[in-house]
Amino acid sequence: MPDLRVGVLGALEVHVDGHRREVAPGRQRAVLACLLVHAGHPVSPEALIEAAWRDDLPQDPPKALRTVLSRLRTVVGHDAIAWAPGGYRLTTGATDAEEFAELVERARSVEPTRARDLLDRALALWRGPALGEYADASWATAFAQQLEQSRMDAVEAHASVLIQCNEPAAAVAGLRGLLAEQPFREHAVELLVTALYHAGRQAEALERLAQHRAVLGAELGLEPSPSLMALQGQILGHELAAPRRDTGLPHWLDTSTAFIGREDEMADLVSAVLANQVTVVTGPGGVGKSRLVAQGLPAVHGRLGLPTAVIELATTQPGGAVNALAAALGLRGENATGTDSLVEFLSAVPHLLVLDNCEHLHPELGRLVSTITRRCRDVRVLATSRRRLGVSTELVLPLEPLRLPDPSATIGSQGAAAAMRLFGDRVRRLRPGFALTTDNTTEVAELCRRCDGLPLALELAASRTATAGVTDVLEVLSAALTGQQPGSLGAVVAWSHRLLAPEQRELLEALSVVAGDFDAETVRGLAGHLPSWHGDVITALAELVESSLVAHHHSGGDARFRLLEMVRVFAADRLERSGGGHAAREAHAAWVLDTVTAIRADWPQVDGAATSARLSALSQEVVRALDWALGAGRLTLAGDISHAVVRCLHWTPGLQLRDLIIEVGERATAQPGPEVAGAVAAAAFSIGERGDPSRAREWGAAALAMSPDPEYAATAQLSLAVAAMYAGDLTDSARWFEALAMSPDPALTGEANASLALISCYCDDLVAAREHAEIALAASASGSDASHAFARYAAGEVEARTDPSRGAILLAEASAEADRVDAEQVARVSRVALFALLVRGSRHEEAVPLGLRVLTDLRRLGAWTQVWTMLRMLAELLTETARWSDAAFFLGAAQGAASAPPPVGQDVERYAEVQLTLSRHLGDRVLEQIQALAATTPRSQVLSRAERVLTDEMRRSARPRSSAGKD
Repeated sequence: MPDLRVGVLGALEVHVDGHRREVAPGRQRAVLACLLVHAGHPVSPEALIEAAWRDDLPQDPPKALRTVLSRLRTVVGHDAIAWAPGGYRLTTGATDAEEFAELVERARSVEPTRARDLLDRALALWRGPALGEYADASWATAFAQQLEQSRMDAVEAHASVLIQCNEPAAAVAGLRGLLAEQPFREHAVELLVTALYHAGRQAEALERLAQHRAVLGAELGLEPSPSLMALQGQILGHELAAPRRDTGLPHWLDTSTAFIGREDEMADLVSAVLANQVTVVTGPGGVGKSRLVAQGLPAVHGRLGLPTAVIELATTQPGGAVNALAAALGLRGENATGTDSLVEFLSAVPHLLVLDNCEHLHPELGRLVSTITRRCRDVRVLATSRRRLGVSTELVLPLEPLRLPDPSATIGSQGAAAAMRLFGDRVRRLRPGFALTTDNTTEVAELCRRCDGLPLALELAASRTATAGVTDVLEVLSAALTGQQPGSLGAVVAWSHRLLAPEQRELLEALSVVAGDFDAETVRGLAGHLPSWHGDVITALAELVESSLVAHHHSGGDARFRLLEMVRVFAADRLERSGGGHAAREAHAAWVLDTVTAIRADWPQVDGAATSARLSALSQEVVRALDWALGAGRLTLAGDISHAVVRCLHWTPGLQLRDLIIEVGERATAQPGPEVAGAVAAAAFSIGERGDPSRAREWGAAALAMSPDPEYAATAQLSLAVAAMYAGDLTDSARWFEALAMSPDPALTGEANASLALISCYCDDLVAAREHAEIALAASASGSDASHAFARYAAGEVEARTDPSRGAILLAEASAEADRVDAEQVARVSRVALFALLVRGSRHEEAVPLGLRVLTDLRRLGAWTQVWTMLRMLAELLTETARWSDAAFFLGAAQGAASAPPPVGQDVERYAEVQLTLSRHLGDRVLEQIQALAATTPRSQVLSRAERVLTDEMRRSARPRSSAGKD
């Protein structure tokens, strides 16, 4: 088959086997263009006839079309155009548009200099307007406009990397050309002003800003975006860094012990992070990299003023870096998937990212950090690793072991060495009377040298010295190190391990399978499922803590424990060598099942905040247990865990856990049986929540067919009801919820009636809606606090139709209770509904701060469907306050967003009326221009503008009103 290549980035061009071939102008070109627009999908003969002849039809159109296709095949190749069910399609051929898209995509994940070259090549493919003479044809308009939008995005991306490559003057020309076509494209304005500034043309940059603001206000009645509003002051102050917000410092490592011997390193660390975008503390295991960063974090955080997220990566598997960052940032939904989602969030909300224990994720993490820091210029990264990340902009701070005593120095001066001071401090924490004396200084100095000044090794040695004495410890340590590399941390850990009693060693090795930190109950539960372990858990755990093999800290008044990473690696290795790995992991999974089953039993009976916190704390262990159970073929065990989690209604699992629940169900559908019906039902519910109602309905039906067990059947019915609602099939959804409403379980009765109240409300059957809402409120009193919050939300939606004041009270109560018990989705929908009610009740002073809070939460969650719904309602509010241009912008943004849900019911007429009102006040031409600008503005910038407008409204309403009637 000939090698066909077609150019669509300009007038239509055809190359076959590297040679240009002319396609006759007129009908052949039109038919080829129409086939290309549909990208390999069948095109009906009627559509091709319309493209070729429009209104000037031949006497026999089908025959004439076959003639055109026959002639076209002589140019592009006989087999290049084939008949398929539904019409004709192109079977082969590459386009320059595909090459352009590939080059742009590659440029997104490489260093600036490489990105510049790729974007140079991409933009050079353009020879004129996309599709040339057919760009305005009705069948080609959307395709051509999409290509043009991609070209403009690429021009901006090209300018951005030119600025990063210190070539601002080269960026100016391309941006000016783009703004000549699209004068209101604000990101291009921002880049142009930035390029002018960096090119030494400050006055011109300020003038360009002033011109844009004047034209935008005069023609569209809009203010510039928040980033442009801030740019003028930043240029005048010669500082283009984005404003930063302090949102608190997360708890991380316990830093309550004395920090000794790192004064210079601490100062270097703070200075490095302030001056560099990526700082990496490197050094051998046990040298104190994490402790140095934890100790310096408050100072760095205070100076930067950025929100700070700590991402502990020690247990993250290769390929999991993006998910780990998303989880640490609290991102869910769309924002939890992919590098682009991370970049979008961090561009809007810059953070200080602390990445701990990175070495095992190289080079994956290097690529991710490179992409984030290149595209989010205000983000700072502080990492610990045994090796550099491989990012071109990173500053490496090598951390050396603590200074050892000089053997030639006097006895008195040897005690001043950092290693000696740390060792002495740690011994005194366990034996307060310990001191360096002329009798023991020489032995302590030798012990410090044997530990090579590594803080972790010194702490392990100190824990033994507190009970055994320096001489005995030095003798045992010397034997342990025989044949080992001097200062080998593994040898020091092995030495501490050998000093444990057998049951203590077994417990330590078993604890290496625990995913996160843990409490004493976790240890009891794990030990209880170990068939070979016998002993007192508390005594053994206390000895592990005393030996510095297990670290402990207090969180919320409770004692928490964790294995030091070097100890975890050592213990895991010993566990595998001993052959106990399978038993330990099985014990861990059995303990997880026990725990999640107990939480599920407590869900409707115990305070919702406590049960939700317990399940959230357990989620990392659930992930570990499901992952092992799948790999070990323990499908029933995995299914029982999954089912128990899903039946903790209104608790939202993280992305990784949700996907594992779905994988368990997918495996179970391939091995059907009554014992895995719960797994399939749980997966059906989860995949529906993920946005695939079709598969949810398929799996829900399969689960019902597998087992008559009422527990599994109820979960399957719930998944079918929810999936049908998401699919817009309210009749089928009501059918399943009605079946659930007959359940003897009050929790399910309440859930079903709350949903039936909403369905009846959507169908304008308010009598039925009120009946269901009353039943839901009564039944939910016997259910979980989260279910009660959901029932109050449903009742609020119903009441709002006839008594807005009462509806607002119920919705506010629902959101407050949902917040308390971490029922995130219930809180979100309650606030969105309350915002709508306040806007439509003209209660703007209450609506504005609520709207600002909701939009901030939705940004973090990546809930863009609800963002667009909120922006439509914001347009209503702004229309009522006569901010016509801003209202038009947000309504246009929602109308132009692919992920925006269409208005339904009463909203169809409501927003049509808003559009007419805006047209009357702005005129059709201005309204069209504003909404076209909004539709092409990046969604993160749209959201930032909305937050700024709401902030302006808050300030406006807070201003004291002038008093009338004064003399």
